[in-house]
Amino acid sequence: MNILLVEKNKMTRPLYLFFEGISEGLCIKIFNKFQSYVQYGDIYHGKNLKTLNSKIWKYKGTIYKLRIDNGNESARVLFAKSKDGNLIIIHAFLKSTRKTPVKEAQQAMKMYRTLECLETIKWDKQSIHC
Repeated sequence: MNILLVEKNKMTRPLYLFFEGISEGLCIKIFNKFQSYVQYGDIYHGKNLKTLNSKIWKYKGTIYKLRIDNGNESARVLFAKSKDGNLIIIHAFLKSTRKTPVKEAQQAMKMYRTLECLETIKWDKQSIHC
């Protein structure tokens, strides 16, 4: 199992802007959480992990929504599991309201629908500067 990011392009720009705009501490917490999934060999459910409700948002498949908090920063990282078992981070945003904003959910679903057409890169500490 690897942690993958969709490669940077016009569509994925919000994901890269997110990583450029957050604190090092929050970035490290996100990276460490995904590393624990790799070590465990699967996605384990806990209070910080939910799915984007496919009935409410009207899409097919599963998009996971991970909550990560670091001090006064609260982020949501939306990701999917590929057919070969890799975790693909498709969208992320800083949380400012109780519910997932429509714009953020739509961005994630747009990325999810086009995953097969998008290039991915392995996420390691060098690919995103934490």
